[in-house]
Amino acid sequence: MRYAHGIVTGAVLPLIIFFVAAIIKATGNGADAVVLAILWNIYIIWFIISIGIAVFPPIIIYAVRRDMYREFIIFEAGGFGLFSPIWMILFTDLAGESWITLFTEGITDGLIAPGLGLTIVGIDISNVFLVPILGLASIIGSILRRRSFIHKSGTAGEMAALGPLNEDSELAESPPTEKDPIEVEMPNVTPPEASEKTVADLRTLLTELGVPEPTINQIVNSGIATTTDLVATSADHLVTLTGLDKKTIEDIHMAVQKKVWFGGL
Repeated sequence: MRYAHGIVTGAVLPLIIFFVAAIIKATGNGADAVVLAILWNIYIIWFIISIGIAVFPPIIIYAVRRDMYREFIIFEAGGFGLFSPIWMILFTDLAGESWITLFTEGITDGLIAPGLGLTIVGIDISNVFLVPILGLASIIGSILRRRSFIHKSGTAGEMAALGPLNEDSELAESPPTEKDPIEVEMPNVTPPEASEKTVADLRTLLTELGVPEPTINQIVNSGIATTTDLVATSADHLVTLTGLDKKTIEDIHMAVQKKVWFGGL
């Protein structure tokens, strides 16, 4: 996932939640008891929907793009932590109540819980709890949104640091066969050996082509250690090695070949 896309996603989800809640609250200003009862029922429904807005996107991402799951979770958690206090303050003011009341009085009926007789009652959030929660959420959200944190923790298969390749590293090589015709024609030309430099060059090339960092890590961790390995390995075999979807691999494979053979023209 692009960093900008992640930032927007993390900001929009809480924006939707607090925007609709603000509309419900603003509609109830000066309303009679009947209207307030209707609006309360609407708020209960929206509260439940809001939980779905926060929960379902990660589930969908896990189902269709599992390689992006951890990265998406970080973007979403960081977005809710960083932007929720901002949207809460802004929309409280727009709903007709001063945002200062959040820090002096808290939120009235901000949460819902089961009551007596199968009813649902509102729960107030005291400013004693609300203010520290908002402050802590902003700090955690700021940490989670840092590029370095996302690159380090955004994928399960990411290496903490690039270490020297050893003999047990799995390289994308064809199974032993008879003498390769290319080797017969060019006996003195040897393929590039895997090293930290070849891995770094491969990462640089993929980054220039706009490949997301988690995808790059999956390619490298699958044993692809040089640009030659990547170009020479078929798309189907890369799918098997990396676990990425075929469309993504084919796009990357074609872009790399174009860059290597034609200089990106």
